[in-house]
Order: sequence, then structure tokens, then C-alpha cells
Amino acid sequence: MQTSHLCRVLGALVLAALASCGGTSDNPYTTLENPPIVQAQLHTVTLATDSSAVAEELQAKGYLPIQFTSNYPGSSSVEASLWSVPEPVAASATHFKAPGAVEANLRVLRMALAAGSRSADSAVDEAFFKNVLGTGVPGWPAAVERTNKVRVQVWTYLIPDILGANKRLRDSGIPVVYDPVKITTAYLGDHRTMAIRAPDGTIIELVQAASQ
Repeated sequence: MQTSHLCRVLGALVLAALASCGGTSDNPYTTLENPPIVQAQLHTVTLATDSSAVAEELQAKGYLPIQFTSNYPGSSSVEASLWSVPEPVAASATHFKAPGAVEANLRVLRMALAAGSRSADSAVDEAFFKNVLGTGVPGWPAAVERTNKVRVQVWTYLIPDILGANKRLRDSGIPVVYDPVKITTAYLGDHRTMAIRAPDGTIIELVQAASQ
């Protein structure tokens, strides 16, 4: 009888331990030490679409196409790898300046879209953006109708120290999918850039401007 009772007690303790471990693994961003890992500011939202309607919609709502006087074709291959798109898609990206000072600029990539949508548990999303990036979960751009013809491909954030961020991210167990590299683009000038991924798989591009 005593042995049977002891087995039941031990079994209950094991189940409780497993449940506790499962809860932690479901949301690993709640246990990060000294959050946030970086302090990031949203700068650009990159949309992928297989339609010209998005660019037309943006201009109709006050977004201004950004015209560049110079071109840096060598950066297209880096951006293509960083954003997980074909190089011709990265090279032909169009940029739009937001009409409001607090809104993020928009970048539009024309490309075929894979079937299916991206999603993540809201609590996991909130913990990731708060404890990894020091910010709230970014919202869908208000100027763009949300349909199956468009999705967010990249969230681009400005950070003050990319090499320090890279070390802290790795030390905290956050996978880095693209190591820091120095490039020059017509849009951002001289800068360092790297990438991680949000819980739903969307690319998070981290950028340190040359002036920082």
C-alpha cells in the first residue's frame, strides 16, 4: 500500500514538472534575461504582392513614391537573401514615404505569393516584440486593404548597435538567420543590416545607420 501511494505521488510530481516545462517552451520569450534584448524602432514595412493594386492604393491615400538618383545594384543580392526573395524582386522594389511623421514607410515587392497565411499565438507575439525588440506588436498598415493578394514580408527596425545586438541575440538563444553585413543602398545609404524571424516566420530586418 505504501509503495502504491509513493508511486502515485511520484507520478503526480512528474506530470506537474512536465506541464511546467511545456508551458515555458510554448512561450520562450517570457523567460529572457534582462529584456529587451535590443531597443528597436519600426522604420519600414515591406509588403509582398502579386498585384499592382497595392501601389495604386498607397498613392491614392497619400503615400509618395520615393525617387532615387543613384543605384547600388551590388546590394540587391544581399537584400534578396535577407528578405528571402528572388534577386530581381529585390532589385525592383518600390518605396513609399508615409504621409504622417509617426507612420512607417512602405516598401512593395512584386512577386508570386505562396498559398496559406502566417500566424502565431498572440501571447507569443507580444512577448517576442516586447522582450526581444522592446516594442509592441506592429499593426497591419492602415492604408492597405488586407487580402490574400498581399502580406508582410519584412519588418525593418532601426537599432543603435548591430554588433552588440547580434551578440545579445545569440547569447539569448534567438536564432540569427542573416549575420550582420555592411551595404549601401539608395534607400538607406551606408548601413549594417542583419535578420531574425518573428514567431510567425516573418523576417525582422535590423538596421544600424552609418551615422549611429
